[in-house]
Amino acid sequence: MNPRRVFFLKLVPLAGALTVLPGMAFAQEPVLAESDKLAVSLGFRLHTEKVDQAKFPKHTNEQYCARCTLYSVPDAAQAKCNLFNKIVPKTGWCSGFNKRA
Repeated sequence: MNPRRVFFLKLVPLAGALTVLPGMAFAQEPVLAESDKLAVSLGFRLHTEKVDQAKFPKHTNEQYCARCTLYSVPDAAQAKCNLFNKIVPKTGWCSGFNKRA
């Protein structure tokens, strides 16, 4: 077989793989919904102001995801929550809140 032909037969599948792999490597986590079973059990709300004070009397509006140790990027508008393993907004809240030092 011609060496140039062998080279191209190896190159084409490699080029195809290189176009697919970056999308797989940087796939974003899913966004957490208030209806998620774990979110419901922990009282998760997209906005800390909408938390049911009767159910969570220790909650304050100063508690929100961006101030929690489980929020992976404190300054981001949304980031991965290590408790849910999903993307949450910085304004969210759940009963797993743990104040960042």
